[in-house]
Amino acid sequence: MKGRASVVSFLTVLVMCLALPVGAFAQEKSIEGAASYPEGLVHTVVEGDTLWDLSAEYLGSPWKWPELWERNRFLTNPHYIYPGVQIVIFPPPAKEYALPAAEAPAAAPPAPAAAAPAKEAAPITAMLDITPSEYVRAGEFRKEMPKGVGRILFSVEPKVAFSEGDRVILQADKDLPAGQLLGVYRVRGPITAPGDRHVTGFATYLVGLVQVKGKENGEVVAVVRNSFEDMSREDQLREEIPSYAPVPLSPGAPGLAAGVISGQWENEELAAGNFIFLDRGSADGIAVGNVFRLLDGMDRTSGGPYGGNTRVRVDVGQAVVVRVSPEFSTAYINKSLQSFPAGITAIRGTDGVR
Repeated sequence: MKGRASVVSFLTVLVMCLALPVGAFAQEKSIEGAASYPEGLVHTVVEGDTLWDLSAEYLGSPWKWPELWERNRFLTNPHYIYPGVQIVIFPPPAKEYALPAAEAPAAAPPAPAAAAPAKEAAPITAMLDITPSEYVRAGEFRKEMPKGVGRILFSVEPKVAFSEGDRVILQADKDLPAGQLLGVYRVRGPITAPGDRHVTGFATYLVGLVQVKGKENGEVVAVVRNSFEDMSREDQLREEIPSYAPVPLSPGAPGLAAGVISGQWENEELAAGNFIFLDRGSADGIAVGNVFRLLDGMDRTSGGPYGGNTRVRVDVGQAVVVRVSPEFSTAYINKSLQSFPAGITAIRGTDGVR
């Protein structure tokens, strides 16, 4: 056919790096620091490394360690990684190869393309203003006493309480490999909720992390890697370590009532910055991000138009749910107009607090 022109088209071929560990490309969203490593980054583990440390170094917060675990799902225990293992920190980008195509007949000029409709800007979702370190301490309320894998017996230095940097001796109920991270949890209870619903259970929350160093003279030695407050012999060791996740505000259907069982700590008065436990959970329709008005539990009286008294409730704060179990919820008090005790009522909805 006369007038035939040689036309070269380009086919894009995505080439994946098959030598990387399984799960290396499980997430495709952009990550802090990824721009600094345009060819990706694979870290070879040395003694003492943890996903917690690598997350702090490359992702900006140790509490984002699940992002690294998601890329490296071959790890059966995310809190124990051993020397020589290769960990994908940032996956390499896809590569493009240009391949020549067979000659094709000349095509007619394409018709002018219609202008694409302008895309509407995605709505901005309001997020709870809370730091990763605050978030991981949220804790939870349980009906039964939680079980751990051991306790801190004593420190190498003679001390009553333990804090960051201390070398400690552990009483462990199972074999713990050198290098493993363990959460240290405080447990309070039994606690009986004041008010109409007499719920009884235990409050528990993270107070620090220890890392096993190995055995010396038959004893399990560890070092305190992180401490939010002084730890004691009564605190539990657990293999669970919480992680940070942003909390988008999702007010939920207004009107659902719950009672405040207790605060996280033993303080009698609660205010902004504290966590509280609610006596309702996912079985009642509560979800992470739900917003609750906090109303004081003391009925107050005021003169009525005919000399009688009218009972009123007063808004004292607002809280946002950050963790949910079937029966209970943990909420962060993000606003308070005054301090208040446990036992008050929480009503789902945003009206009343500014």
